[in-house]
Amino acid sequence: MKKSVVNGLLVVCALGLVVACFMSIYSDIAFDDEKAAREKVVIARLMEIRDAEEQYKMTFGEYCGTIDSLIDFVKNGKTVDKIIKEGELTDDQLEAGMTEREAVAKGIIKRDTVWVTAAAKLGIANPDSMKYVPIGRKADGSFEVKLSKFDPSARDTVYQGIIELRKKAQFNMKSNEFDMLVEFRARLEDYMDGMSEKKIKNMKADLKKRHKNRAELMLDNEDQTEGEWYGLRIGDLEDTNNKMAGNWE
Repeated sequence: MKKSVVNGLLVVCALGLVVACFMSIYSDIAFDDEKAAREKVVIARLMEIRDAEEQYKMTFGEYCGTIDSLIDFVKNGKTVDKIIKEGELTDDQLEAGMTEREAVAKGIIKRDTVWVTAAAKLGIANPDSMKYVPIGRKADGSFEVKLSKFDPSARDTVYQGIIELRKKAQFNMKSNEFDMLVEFRARLEDYMDGMSEKKIKNMKADLKKRHKNRAELMLDNEDQTEGEWYGLRIGDLEDTNNKMAGNWE
């Protein structure tokens, strides 16, 4: 074989490797961009739930323990919007040592509480949507998948991924009391559904290897069986110092 032909083949092979490498890098970038875009949407939903939980705690003194109860509070519960104050203490009354509490009791100052629905206070247009993972193939609640690769006619409906919300009493070593902790989570399998399964598998392996908190072994089921879990989460049922932080923060 002539040297020029061999050189030509080498050039073609080199170009092929360059193109393959470029396509692989492009594929990784596209995957990472799509992953970041989806996580942004899910984080917004989780932060919406966090706002609702904080409002619930302000109203009742503790966090809500189920997503359905929290949605009912947002839809139907009343919370304080503002307090309107009428009247002021005069200089003479202040010099005499009169307090605002005394002035209210005597009717000198009046306070009216304005109540609104939690949905209006929080600016949540569709409280029912809080229950669902907002993105992924399952998000519309109607995506169909084959149940058997051997029977193409066997199909079933995949419903929306559900936000998991749980509540638990955890002993606080600093206060020597029990704290009622809450956490809510969106599974990676739901919001990344439809993306490259191979890349998702590799990503999980990397997260686990680096001991990232998105890949911790957790008490994942109500029956307390331990299972591996990946996804986005706010709160931590095992950490009294979490302060409702997200595991991406």
